[in-house]
Amino acid sequence: MEENKRRAFIKNTLRAGASIPLLNMAQPIEQLKGKTEPLRIKKAANPKRVVVGGAGIGGLCTAYELMKLGHDVTVLEASGRHGGHVFTVHDGLSDGLYGDGGQEHITKPGYELYWNYIDEFDLTALPYDRRKKLLRNINGTFYSQEMLHDTSVLKGMGFNQREIDFLAVHPWGELKSLYIEPYLEKFKDEYQPFGVGYDHYDDMPMAEIYKKEGASPRALELLGGKNSSALYGLWYSAILKMRGVANYPLDVYHLKDGNQMLPNAFAKRLGPRVWLNHQITSINNGTDTVKVTYANHAETKTIEADYYVNCIPPPAFKKIPVTPEISVEKRYALDNIAYDSYQRFVFQAGSEFWREDGFETINMDFGHPDLWDVWRSADEVDTHRVIILGTGPGGISPQRALAAFREVYPGKKDTIEQALGRDWTKQKYAPTCERLAFPIGELKKFWPVLIKAEGRIHFAGAYADNLNWGTEAATRSANRVAKEIDEA
Repeated sequence: MEENKRRAFIKNTLRAGASIPLLNMAQPIEQLKGKTEPLRIKKAANPKRVVVGGAGIGGLCTAYELMKLGHDVTVLEASGRHGGHVFTVHDGLSDGLYGDGGQEHITKPGYELYWNYIDEFDLTALPYDRRKKLLRNINGTFYSQEMLHDTSVLKGMGFNQREIDFLAVHPWGELKSLYIEPYLEKFKDEYQPFGVGYDHYDDMPMAEIYKKEGASPRALELLGGKNSSALYGLWYSAILKMRGVANYPLDVYHLKDGNQMLPNAFAKRLGPRVWLNHQITSINNGTDTVKVTYANHAETKTIEADYYVNCIPPPAFKKIPVTPEISVEKRYALDNIAYDSYQRFVFQAGSEFWREDGFETINMDFGHPDLWDVWRSADEVDTHRVIILGTGPGGISPQRALAAFREVYPGKKDTIEQALGRDWTKQKYAPTCERLAFPIGELKKFWPVLIKAEGRIHFAGAYADNLNWGTEAATRSANRVAKEIDEA
């Protein structure tokens, strides 16, 4: 009886988001396996037939929520796998090791719906120390976190006294809050950036706010913001503050066995509702129904439904003919979203070689044009081998990235056995990563147009929410659209 009470307390604590280290809870969480309640599907008062385009986490989540609400749903995915930008590498690695080739981490607080799904599907989240004890390469010298809090070091880098006092006690990623904190209180609705008295800031760069508030040239170089809307930048930070999330959270988490465990869980429950290798070729957005035509091998067929939900990234979606044509405003928003894209490298090493060189961590900001940063992952796997993940530009080989590692790594030698890569810039159906900040003077052209339905076509996915936080945006927009369709 006492054991049952203890387990209930742990589970409730996880739901409430209390700040108890999850690492110490690994065994109790494992003991809860198999306790998930059976999936309950409602009997919808007005059941709809819905086609979802794209089996990334946004499409899978939308379909799952619609299924639970009692609607008939089919997911059409052009590629031969589900998960989209969430991709965990297992093939080619030894000893049960893995590396996340896409989505990196989640936060807490933040990602509230994502955490609910972790609980619902009995998945396990682990602390991820990729941002802690980071060594940063600045002009050829590696600095520890302690060194970057040293006032003499900060002064030598060109920060002003106000910035020195701040960075002596705060992470570098929080520097922007020194200048924008007084601006954030006016935002009351995280989905409404306009009408709070800052509309004119859309016509100036975010860097002007920092400059106006006294940022040094060194801080301006670090903070950037020369080409993005100041209104968007302030709104972005206000949303994080409303959710209780830092600008640069240090406490982050990932899923045991890889972040693909969540899309796998959605897909398992959706079962035959997910159709892979079914590429959408055209959409007819009718008055009463929507007709979605798709190709599967040599066959072309059409599904008629009440609604279509687009979870295909806009660069791929814009290649699909839609009749009647989407409105000029919506087309502009979809066609002009800017994204970053990169390559994820997975290095398998035979040991924690950096310790022999006197380094406590392999979490390093390299700043090399071929390899930007590296960090350790999958350290819960019981093996002497190690996985090191890295990020760099598309179009280069993993061997070239490994050469960059060996060029910049400040130790004597490494024990890296092999290098793999996932080049998102080369992916046909999921080439995009995070949505970038909106340009100066154009926030009104994107918001809220980006999330509004067009007739019987709804929009969800990582691009269709207020923040560009990948899987958080995907699950939020998915739940928004499922609710809209259910209540229609």
